[in-house]
This record gives sequence, C-alpha cells and structure tokens, in this order.
Amino acid sequence: MKFKSERDLLVEALGTAARVVATRSPGATSGILLTLTGNHLTVTGTDLDLTVRTTVDVIGYEDGATVVPARLIVDAVRSLAAGAVTIDAQDDTVEISLDRAKFSLRTFALLDYPKLPAVSEPNTSLAALDLVQGLSQVVRASSNDEARPLLTGVLFTSEGGVLRLVATDSYRLAIRDLTGVKSVVGERDLLVPSKALVELQRAASSLKVDAEIGVALTDAEIVFVAGVTSISSRLIDGNYPDYRQLIPSQYPNRLRVAKDTLLTSLKRAKLLASDPTSSVRLTMKDNAVDITTQSHDKGEVVDTVDGDYTGEELTIAFNPNFLIEGVEATIGDEIVLESSDSTRPAMVHGVEDVQYRYLLMPVRVQ
Repeated sequence: MKFKSERDLLVEALGTAARVVATRSPGATSGILLTLTGNHLTVTGTDLDLTVRTTVDVIGYEDGATVVPARLIVDAVRSLAAGAVTIDAQDDTVEISLDRAKFSLRTFALLDYPKLPAVSEPNTSLAALDLVQGLSQVVRASSNDEARPLLTGVLFTSEGGVLRLVATDSYRLAIRDLTGVKSVVGERDLLVPSKALVELQRAASSLKVDAEIGVALTDAEIVFVAGVTSISSRLIDGNYPDYRQLIPSQYPNRLRVAKDTLLTSLKRAKLLASDPTSSVRLTMKDNAVDITTQSHDKGEVVDTVDGDYTGEELTIAFNPNFLIEGVEATIGDEIVLESSDSTRPAMVHGVEDVQYRYLLMPVRVQ
C-alpha cells in the first residue's frame, strides 16, 4: 500500500480513529486499520464496542491495507512539517516520510485485526444541528463510572412523538426534547454510550448547518453517519432508571437571573472551591442572590447578583461544577432556578424554553 496525503488532513483522520482504539490491549486491537482503494483512504479504529471509520481523499499509488500502532503513527505524522506526507507499507513495516524526515514503524499482522461488519446503510436521518445541540446539553450529565454502566449512556426515548434525550449520573439529570424531530426509535428505548456520542459531536462539528446525520439500527448496535465519518456502537443492555419520578410537579421558589452574570459569579466562587467536597451557597431573596464559597485553607468569596426571586428566603448549596455546567447548557440570556428547599433537587431551565431541563441535587452543608 502506498499513498500521499496532506499532513493536516491525515492527522485529523488518524486522531479521530485513535481516540477509540483500545490502547491498553495487546497486538492489533491497539492499532489503526488503513485501507486504500484508489484515491480513497479509510481509517478505522475500534475497541470492539465502539468503531469509528473516516475517509480521506489522497493520492493513491498502490491499493492495500495495513494495521499501524495508533498513538505512534498519530504522533509521527503530527511531528512532520506541513506538506504532503508519503505512507508506504510493505510486509511488516510502514514508512512515513516528508522531505528528509522518515519514520519506519513496525506494523501488526492484518489477519490479527478484528473482523468488523460493514457499515449499515442508514434507514433514517436526523437534523445534525438539533441532534448535536441536544447531545451537548445532556451528555455532560452522564456518568463516567463503569461500575454503573446504565448511567454511562444517554437514553433515546419518545415523548409525545418527539425524540427525548436523557442522561443522569445520580447527582444531576439532564433532559432535552428535540421538538420537531420524530423519534428514531418508535416505542423502543435505546441506551447509547456517551463515549460514542462525544465522537459523534466531534464528527458533526464540520458539517453544514442544514446537514443530516444518518442513523441505522439493529438489535444490539446503532450506527451514525456524519459526513465522511461513521460511528458504530453497541447499545447498553438494561432498563434505564425511571427518571420521571424524580421531577417534582411544582416548586414554591423561583429565581430568574441573567445567565452570563450568574456564570461569572459562579466561576469566581469556584476559585476557592478546588476541593472535591467544596460547594457554592446560593442565598436567594428579594431582587438578589448572594453567592458564597468558604475554604478553611484559602478563605472566602462573597458576591451578589441581581435577580427576580419569588418565594421564601432560602439558602441552598450545590457542587459548583455541576451547577455551572447546567447553566452553561441552558439556551437564552436568562435562566430560571426553581427549588423547594435546601435538601430537594432544584431545576434549571430557560425562561420560555423548557425543552431543556437540568435537575440538580443540592449539597448538604453544616
């Protein structure tokens, strides 16, 4: 196999595949599969649960395939000067060269690379802009704890005939209804690993505003096709927690505040909340909210933000990172924070737009 490609395009494709490779696994599964057909190079990375394939237009000289160490080839190509990189794979070696610089790397046996199924043809599509925006709002609330696999994914479900995205790590819950987007799942709920959805957001970032993302579905797998990149992921098996019962029907206390002003104050308070157990306290009262963080080692920060508050004066504390992420994800110039008391979950959403809701557990403070 031999081809020539612009360095930056090649680095991007290799990096996309390398992110999902099982780098701790021995042998070929820690490599990237390069397949050249004519002037089209397909770059594949997999950890057997998640597979990413992306295509690059190159100048092809000799068709073929090879499996190269993932991180090593990414670093090697990135280290070269800008220009056209030549990749020449023969037997168990691949040469990577540009000008007078040349790498000669050992490759893995092609026969040892996992036999992956072909990419399924999409049977439906979703508006890329809506889906990516929705995912950016909810993926942040999913868990990273592999001991709780059900919480490491995003639930794709149907609510009133539209697609609803749900994620929780048990400390917070994010819900986004994609109004105008028909559910791709019918009556069936799908639990898609967040890792796959993060890659989908990256792949879709370069698409045009009116682009569509293709979706194909089998009993155990979902495939997203975004431009030249396909992302195939196994679905998480199991019943997602009943999130609906976590949402209170009403809140007696309601704070309306400018989003950017609140974020600035929260990020200021976060400077003293570096300990994982630290919290930020919000004291809500008429026309204002006091924001306070105390640290035994560092001191205290106090700030006041103007706002419109209805309800009894209330002090409630939150994990600052979780609260900031919920406010950042809310669309609009103002946000609403609704609460019952200092021990029950509070809700963050837009003033008029409630397609996105972010439920957050408070932190108990002495």
